[in-house]
Amino acid sequence: MELAGSANLDFLRSVAVVLVLVQHLCRRLHIEHIAWIPTTSLGLFGVLLFFVHTSLVLMQSMDRSNLTGWTLFRNFYIRRVFRIYPLSIATVLTALALHLDSDINGTAGLSFGVLPGRTAILAHLLLVQNLAQVHSIVNVLWSLPLEVEMYVVLPFLFLWIRYKRASWPLLALWFASVMVAVLQPSLPMLGRLSVLRFVPNFLCGVIAFTLPRASRFKGSLWPLFLLGLVVAFTLSPTQATGWVLCLILGVMIPEFGDITTSWIRVASKSVATYSYGIYLSHQFSIWICFGLMAAQPLWLRIAVLVTLLTALPIPLYHCIEKPMIEAGARLAARRNVRIAGNSEPTTVAA
Repeated sequence: MELAGSANLDFLRSVAVVLVLVQHLCRRLHIEHIAWIPTTSLGLFGVLLFFVHTSLVLMQSMDRSNLTGWTLFRNFYIRRVFRIYPLSIATVLTALALHLDSDINGTAGLSFGVLPGRTAILAHLLLVQNLAQVHSIVNVLWSLPLEVEMYVVLPFLFLWIRYKRASWPLLALWFASVMVAVLQPSLPMLGRLSVLRFVPNFLCGVIAFTLPRASRFKGSLWPLFLLGLVVAFTLSPTQATGWVLCLILGVMIPEFGDITTSWIRVASKSVATYSYGIYLSHQFSIWICFGLMAAQPLWLRIAVLVTLLTALPIPLYHCIEKPMIEAGARLAARRNVRIAGNSEPTTVAA
């Protein structure tokens, strides 16, 4: 199923980052509930949506590359390193320079704190906080080690299903991963592998990749469908609910036609483009407006917040994220050409 550049996927990614932003803004303002909705549930479900989206688009990316074997792995890992690490490292270094830390529960946001030790700093730079069992100084960083650890296995999954594109083995794997996820917290030997609790979410994007594009439902229903999933999660914000809802999402992604409303397409594309920067920078914006500027009038803090939320991700993307993505693509391409050049004499000789 090819949905690369799809407006639906842009909208999905936009919803995910907005949910995370709304959670952290509400928690900073001590808003625990919106009607029946616990605000902490919004950000968690946003991250789960990110996981489904990420695994799907990465499977599509590997499919478009037409690479096989070790070349596929090399290309994939080089691109991923250049995609995720530069901006995360900049985030960590900024927090360290400002002596900022998240509260231990990671919900109230940033405040001045004590610098972490060397091991914790190294864990943040390498994005292995869960393996080192240290809390993230910028709490949104908690999800990035899980993505990095899933990157390790995604190429193997891709090669497994590349030619068969069968969904039923993945469904069986999904059920097995749920069983492992349920057992993980009670098994000391798996204590550091918190990623196992989220494998069922990542696999849903892989399942979506194997399904044929059906487009049985109009694209105009896609936002309503996602809203229904969000509401369903807030009614029962548990990990098990997240697994089931993500599976429903993965199965249903191919069933919708693309959104055709132009303003939704344009807005979703813009938010999706800058979403990584929004994800990593929004807590700094909230801290500036409701921490440093706590004594200022509310109208001024809101105006500054809106400005920062929209302005900060743009230079982060154009000055760090995009150049590093392009550098990774060039490096991967050179390595691929070098490998092809080195292997040509062997092929001819054979």
